[in-house]
Amino acid sequence: MSCNNCFRGLILGLALNCCFAFTASAQETTIEFWPEIDAWYRISPAWRFSMYLPLSKNLETKYREGNLVLQADYTFGKSRVLQYRRMIDDTRAHNMKVWLVRGGYLGAKSLGDNGEAYKEHMAFAEIHARTPLKGKVLLSQRLRADLRWIGDEFTFSTRYRYRVMVEKEWTSGKVSVVPYVNVEPYYDSRYEIVNRVRLIGGTSLAWNPRFALEGNITYQYDSRSSVTHLYALNVILHVYFETKRARA
Repeated sequence: MSCNNCFRGLILGLALNCCFAFTASAQETTIEFWPEIDAWYRISPAWRFSMYLPLSKNLETKYREGNLVLQADYTFGKSRVLQYRRMIDDTRAHNMKVWLVRGGYLGAKSLGDNGEAYKEHMAFAEIHARTPLKGKVLLSQRLRADLRWIGDEFTFSTRYRYRVMVEKEWTSGKVSVVPYVNVEPYYDSRYEIVNRVRLIGGTSLAWNPRFALEGNITYQYDSRSSVTHLYALNVILHVYFETKRARA
């Protein structure tokens, strides 16, 4: 199967899953809005730090959550396919590195009630394998482990996630457009099953080295949640900084 056919197939699969999920009853379905701002600081060609400030709002119940994510990542390894490209989290074109490792912290709580409804602290680690393909298509796979402490009693659990993503870049002058699709199942130690699956389709738009705007639509199925089917509109503003050493 060609890269373009694979890309079309993933998009079609995302659309079909969303259509099937709309047949669920209203009591099992909710719609949310997820605005977010991310700051990225590259200190060298390999090392980068970042901070995320995502919010979520349920459009029906008005329930809100806030998050703070701090993380660092390191890239290494050369690809057989020499490809200079941008990605959805990087506005500067550069030679693709095959591997990325990342670690970080997430703090989350419900807003408006001082975290009484929900509170979480989480440490996480990730490894990414990125494969540049022909036609500026990038296939990436991510394994992630979450160590979670939930609630005021800091109840401990673990979660393991595997994500596969396809993205493709189109450029015109200084403008870069990167549509993408991904799917990610979650294994939760509290239930000892894969209880959650996310499907995401979206696009990132970069017009200068400092800013990029990303939007996506998320469908989430969770067999252990009171809301089985969740749909979310995610809008992200990326802001980039880098040292002189990183530009070398």
